[in-house]
Amino acid sequence: VEFLVDEEQNFFFLEMNTRLQVEHPITELVSGNVDLVKGMFEVAAGRGVPEEYLALLDGDDDGAIVQHSGHAIEARIYAEDPLRGFLPSIGPLLQYIEPETIEGSDNIIRVDSGVVCGTPITSHYDPMISKLCAFSPRGRLEAIDVLADALDRYVIEGVGHNSPFVTDVLRHPAFQEGATPTNYIPMHYPDGFSGVSLTDEEREELAAVAAAVGGWRMAILDQPPLPSAAVLDDEDGDEIIVCLGGMFGEAFIVGSPSPESTAITVRPW
Repeated sequence: VEFLVDEEQNFFFLEMNTRLQVEHPITELVSGNVDLVKGMFEVAAGRGVPEEYLALLDGDDDGAIVQHSGHAIEARIYAEDPLRGFLPSIGPLLQYIEPETIEGSDNIIRVDSGVVCGTPITSHYDPMISKLCAFSPRGRLEAIDVLADALDRYVIEGVGHNSPFVTDVLRHPAFQEGATPTNYIPMHYPDGFSGVSLTDEEREELAAVAAAVGGWRMAILDQPPLPSAAVLDDEDGDEIIVCLGGMFGEAFIVGSPSPESTAITVRPW
């Protein structure tokens, strides 16, 4: 059953669908991984609801509900380029590596997909690549963090896709606070999406990483260009100048570790 909710918490009925919804992994995750597809087949075959599902019910026969716990969130990963107004992107998946649940964690990552490396994304079908779901027993904010981490580990190359946009939405304070009206995108992206907005600390960390990678590339490969950052030695060789986004990007001075300390200093240029 689907509703819209206004700012005063008034619910407005939209529709009821008596079929499996695309968001069904969310229900499965918060209910202890109940397999809704299996249950539908069992009912359709005339065998009724599986006994193991009935054991999960809380209440009498007239008011039974499935117990649930934790929080789950789903992102639909589409071959649509948010940098070009979400235009569809077609072609083969040149690299494709799905994130997995981190071993030893009680958080869960689930990926429902039908593609592998080399699968062509065509213009003839829905360009959805996967449904990426995250679950945390500790609530919504941690589930958001788990999903964001999974997106960082999700490798998709060969087509434009919306995972950077999803990442940026997950980072936004309004989304984290639950302020998600139907006009969320035009409200927060009136000029479209231009890339994930990094914090000052994240830009400094990125500059430090670029300096380390650039330093090794210059030492081993005789200073080849970097695709997303220009890395230059200063005259003394004790510091490296990093320009994020290329030669004319935001510049930082990254200091090399000293014999007395392994710390790396980063400051704007």
